[in-house]
Amino acid sequence: MNEPALIEILRSELAAGGPELDDKALGRLVDHARLLVKWNKAVRLVGSTDTATLARRHILESLALLPYIHEPRGSLLDIGSGNGYPAIPLKCALPDLRVALMEPTMRKAVFLRTVIADLGLTDAEVFRARVDRPADLARRGRWDCISMRAVAAIPAVLSGAITALRPSGRLLFMVGDAGRDQILRLLRDPLALLGESLLPGTRGSHLVVVGTAGPLIAPSETVH
Repeated sequence: MNEPALIEILRSELAAGGPELDDKALGRLVDHARLLVKWNKAVRLVGSTDTATLARRHILESLALLPYIHEPRGSLLDIGSGNGYPAIPLKCALPDLRVALMEPTMRKAVFLRTVIADLGLTDAEVFRARVDRPADLARRGRWDCISMRAVAAIPAVLSGAITALRPSGRLLFMVGDAGRDQILRLLRDPLALLGESLLPGTRGSHLVVVGTAGPLIAPSETVH
């Protein structure tokens, strides 16, 4: 990974319409990426550590969730956190957000705890757990937002969302075409599609926003 190039890509893309981040947040994003590259040699966290891929596929895609987090001092549960995307960039951008990262694999959980400690993040914790059944989600309390990139847990998360989301809470799914179709197929009252967007720089990666019925959020638009 070329750190100066990573910073340049992030600054350029964010200046073109992304969220405004201060130098501290930007530095933490780079520190996270640096740790990921180091740990990836022993623990498979990402398929590629190419600078552009890290910037666009992981960091900028994660930051695309920011417009949908309406409670910057609220809470976020990230399911299947693995490499820390999207939860760590969201926490870097919103330092007052309470974040919990759910990851079943021991070595990945150790990596996430190392990131939290090294970046000096507060009000952030790691659960060694997975969501196979709705009850697995319900026992973790209530959250303003629940994010997920892992497709396998979609049915359990949708079934357990009513007991895991606070009023007006929302699910933020980062999925491909198949995951999007599965979510739309499984949606049942009182949950509804609140909005969907293509993630930046992709053709087949979607952000699907689900919650209790309400006004649409950025319907069928690309997040910039």
